[in-house]
Amino acid sequence: MKPFNILLEARPFCAFDNAAMEKLQASELNIVDMRGLGMDDPAFVEALKGSDGVICGNDLVIDDAVLDMAPGLKAIAKMGAGLDTVDIDAATRHGALVFNTPGANRDAVADHTFALMLSVARKIIVCDQGLREKRWEHTKIMGVEIWKKTLGLMGLGAIGQSVALRAMGFQMKIVAFDPFWPEPFAKEHGIENVDMDTLLTVSDIISIHSPLTPENQGSIDKKAFGMMKPSAILINAARGGIVNEADLYTALKAKTIAGAGLDVFEDEPPSSSPLIGLDNIVLTPHTAAFTHEAMNNMSMGVSDQTLDYFNGKKPAHCVNPDMFKPVK
Repeated sequence: MKPFNILLEARPFCAFDNAAMEKLQASELNIVDMRGLGMDDPAFVEALKGSDGVICGNDLVIDDAVLDMAPGLKAIAKMGAGLDTVDIDAATRHGALVFNTPGANRDAVADHTFALMLSVARKIIVCDQGLREKRWEHTKIMGVEIWKKTLGLMGLGAIGQSVALRAMGFQMKIVAFDPFWPEPFAKEHGIENVDMDTLLTVSDIISIHSPLTPENQGSIDKKAFGMMKPSAILINAARGGIVNEADLYTALKAKTIAGAGLDVFEDEPPSSSPLIGLDNIVLTPHTAAFTHEAMNNMSMGVSDQTLDYFNGKKPAHCVNPDMFKPVK
């Protein structure tokens, strides 16, 4: 049997620890390491054509065109939970199994969510910049407390649940919207199940933890901002496309809402975004999942599942499980 060729595209793979790579290299798989390269590189395209599997991150968009180019592709291993860069229907049509690593970065993203939340509420960036510019604005910068405020979670999956657990330390009231409601967790922790309109209306802080879907793309828009409290803070560490950034800019500029914290954007990097010029928003460069622990969890999770698949075992987190067929 010829060796299986695995194209490694995910740039963050083994960014801090090489253990997952060493596991792959010690196997019978042939690892073609092209981290940092993409479809504009002829060598990458050539390697893709002969690949049996691909380990991808957020840069490579896998659709019908890519799958037509790689007819032997049997497995698509997505590093991370988000699947907006993988066309699952296309993969299924081409007979390719898709699996990912949900939950591997849950604590990193939850921590970052609270970092954004507190930075916006207490105007940390404004304070820092003032001091660096020799301004002592001791009594001029007024923040707000998040203690006992109402937190609205758009999404109560692995990351949303981790945010909820942290919010309990601030004695926050938690409401959430999720079409796949996790009743045991919600009941145990007293989380109220509400519709999206109610969430927008009652929340002091709205934090997004949903995958990007056709249904929610651009759903946090002018209408949504108009429903929020003038004192509300919006946090997005999920996917940029969920928030209409033009409408967000207008809402922040007009003080329709008080502030926002974004780790993700409609276009990345957001070099020309007018949001950069506002002082009531905190921006980070899609780094919520970038901790040593999370990167290692995701790297090992995607590596172990890739090895399982090519050893004839079903990966732990299959997205289209009907496509699983043992290869050995």
